[in-house]
Amino acid sequence: MEYLIVFAPPCAFLLAFAISAALDPRKLRTGIYLLTGLLLLAMMLLSSALLRLSTVLPGNNAMAWVLLVLLVLVALSILALGVLLVLNGLTVVRREGRSPAHLLSLVLGAGILVYLVAMVVAVVRGGSDLFAALYFLAFPLGWLGYGLVAYLLWSWLYGLLTARFGRPVDAVIVLGAGLRGREVTPLLGARVERGIEWARRETGRAGRPVLVMSGGKGPDEEVSEAEAMASYAVAHGVDPDGVLLEDRSRTTQENLLNSARLLAARGEVSRVAVVTSSFHAFRAALLMRSLSLPGYAVGAPTARYYRPSAVLREYVAILRDNLWINVVGLALSLVPLVLFAVNSLTS
Repeated sequence: MEYLIVFAPPCAFLLAFAISAALDPRKLRTGIYLLTGLLLLAMMLLSSALLRLSTVLPGNNAMAWVLLVLLVLVALSILALGVLLVLNGLTVVRREGRSPAHLLSLVLGAGILVYLVAMVVAVVRGGSDLFAALYFLAFPLGWLGYGLVAYLLWSWLYGLLTARFGRPVDAVIVLGAGLRGREVTPLLGARVERGIEWARRETGRAGRPVLVMSGGKGPDEEVSEAEAMASYAVAHGVDPDGVLLEDRSRTTQENLLNSARLLAARGEVSRVAVVTSSFHAFRAALLMRSLSLPGYAVGAPTARYYRPSAVLREYVAILRDNLWINVVGLALSLVPLVLFAVNSLTS
């Protein structure tokens, strides 16, 4: 009975995850349920293991030493993450050039390292005010970090489950990306190739799905992305009669809306597969749900060095898409830090 009570909270969150995923997996809160359930379960199991370990190890401080080792391991893991993000950020800037989007992993990694150094300085020098400020700063950082981990976990699982259990579709929509003049870039080429692969996989399961190339013409592009993508697909053996062009969109939301209207004009379409880059697939799925577009998103391969900054950019976009809940969450998490700052200034 005691074990049932102890493990009830993680089981409740995992049950909520299962129900949410079964109803519609295209929700970030599904990942929140999963991460919370797994963390609570890990905490329960770790607590049980530590209690048993404390009865085996000699000495009264055995539990304290075990907890200290765990704390050191966590700190070293965070340090390694910060270093890897900085190195990745430098690689992205060197290969792709400087831009706010390309600097995301570098900035995040540097921020992690600065925070860790400041915490070490506060502990070593006994700076109680600095330590308290850093402690309270961890609350808003925790809000953002927890959502990021949940997003990474569930978007990864979503991609695996979709590739394995994706249901038959009537159309495959490939989302555009930037061109080099008239030429398809490697990133966009990977999307088109994945779309062709998915359409061929679906042939026989749901008839012959139509392939929609979606992307307008940018100011520095000689043709529309849809036209260049269609030419690329035909060069890779696709029948031109099986390709539709949606060449007016400028954003992912417009890609989905305009493609849905194009398909609706041809007749009823019950389910679509939206193909984009792997780092962009889950956000595309979230937008599909917000637009009531049935189906799922499929990710195309992306260069490894490019993924961290791209994933962070997508997470920032998701925060923006859910602006008010994040504004409220950050405001509440900042309350302790603000109260501490006011108290420090007035005392």
